[in-house]
Amino acid sequence: MDWTKITLSGVQLLLLIGIFCPVGIAVFRYFTSSAVQAIFLRNVRSYFSSIIGYLFIIVFVVVAAICSFRPQFFTNNLANLDSLSQFFPMLLLFMIPAITMGTWADERKQGTDELLFTLPVKDVDILLGKYLAVLAVYTITLCFSLTELFVLEYLGDPDWGLLTATYLGYWLAGAMLLSAGMFASALTNNATVAFVLGTIICSIPVFSGKVGSSGSFFESIAESELFQSSLLSWVVSVGAGIGRFFSFLGVGDLAQSLSLQEQLRDFTQGTIPVSGLMYFVLFTLLMLYLNFILIRRRHWGADSSRTMAIHYFVRTLALAAILISLHKMAFLGTARADLTSEGLYTLSPVTTQTIDHIDTKRPVTIQAFLSPQVPSEYVSVRKQIVGLLKQFDPIGGARLTVRFVDVEPYSSEAEVAKHYGIYPQNVVTERDGRLIQEEVFMGLVISSRYDEIVLPFLRSSELIEYELTRSIRTVSKEKRLTIGVLNTDAHLMGGRREWELVQELRKQYIVEAVSSLNPIDEKKYDVLLAVMPSSLTEPEMENLLAWVKHGKPTLIFTDPYPL
Repeated sequence: MDWTKITLSGVQLLLLIGIFCPVGIAVFRYFTSSAVQAIFLRNVRSYFSSIIGYLFIIVFVVVAAICSFRPQFFTNNLANLDSLSQFFPMLLLFMIPAITMGTWADERKQGTDELLFTLPVKDVDILLGKYLAVLAVYTITLCFSLTELFVLEYLGDPDWGLLTATYLGYWLAGAMLLSAGMFASALTNNATVAFVLGTIICSIPVFSGKVGSSGSFFESIAESELFQSSLLSWVVSVGAGIGRFFSFLGVGDLAQSLSLQEQLRDFTQGTIPVSGLMYFVLFTLLMLYLNFILIRRRHWGADSSRTMAIHYFVRTLALAAILISLHKMAFLGTARADLTSEGLYTLSPVTTQTIDHIDTKRPVTIQAFLSPQVPSEYVSVRKQIVGLLKQFDPIGGARLTVRFVDVEPYSSEAEVAKHYGIYPQNVVTERDGRLIQEEVFMGLVISSRYDEIVLPFLRSSELIEYELTRSIRTVSKEKRLTIGVLNTDAHLMGGRREWELVQELRKQYIVEAVSSLNPIDEKKYDVLLAVMPSSLTEPEMENLLAWVKHGKPTLIFTDPYPL
């Protein structure tokens, strides 16, 4: 019995309970506290009491539709929301501050905050009522964008499990950033300033995933047709500056794992990981706690304000460290729900067993050299490669490391790929009604201290998991088995072209041609492959029989039986 798995399952169960506890408490307080309900209804009504609230909904739906049905959507030829998912965090940067900018700022500006806090209501109930109100507004806004699903149904046959997970990710991402937007609103009494501060604060989790990169991401965003004439391009510069700052501190990996785009990716692929749920819930709790500190400042005396500020600053750092640790614990687990209709990202028991048998002292590394943009024929292949490797990574733990490399033609990454034997394939595809030729990288390198296997180009999504599992099993062994191919008239190796059977065997074994003119070395070969042995001469047949009589493993392909 594997006690490690039992312990891990117990940790995952505790983490799941930790996820739903805050949600359950919030729901319980809403239904049991009339104050929370009153504050909730007051804020929701105030948002929809003016034309501005409806205007923001219309803008959100229109921009989301533009992002969803860009030319890239029709190029990919897939009935999903990948085009929207690429820009959704950027869309939230403008939508979330617009919803939350008046949450606390308007209360201060109008002087109603004093009346609100003098009511016989706990501060936490006031905070909960306001958060549930902005969450309800965002949920209503997101529901209006569900009309895009009818378009997908009209254009193709969408995977509704995938779309369900995607929209759950959208909702969780918005719920997380709402708490950050409320924090920005609590810092000022001006709604416009709150909008700007909210955009800057929300840009931290949005752009932190690009820490350590060369900045090509921000250049591509700035060159996008969605931002060519936008007056808000400064947000991209802010994100780039934040990324360079974190890179300077040397916390690139941590920032990458805590980025919104990284956590949202699993949901947009149709899976719901425990680590993703923990990320959104814990970040929300942290920002709500900061909101709670700000609304509690009125109780601080003038003499003790500095001491209280230091006190709560230390408490916030401690809470942040605890929450990050909990998220890392959840990330080490493998619990996730695959909602795709075909279970595309559910690994087989054989794959899981193969990964479990990797020696931790000799870990395996998988490097995926992929083109960021691929023709429509390879979109599904690239997506499944990324999705499957994202499942391999948490299961492997310290035994298996996965690294993704975006490869552009003529870049330094392309030179590294060619060093491993991964060369771009020239693919002819149709774009804008004309045929063009593109260079596509779609190769993998699976390596360990013992061995290295290169898959130069993966053309089909059907055998990706098989190829990965076979390669991991091969490189994790200290020594490859040697297969001898007997020289016969079949010419498996000595003909004009090597048989595909031999090419497949080379991916897992050492394959050598064997002559039967002399006695076969019993210590050199683990298995002998004899195809069409009837073509052997009598002395050669005797050498083959001697090998067999010594009990050596032999695979014999006899002559076809004529009908």
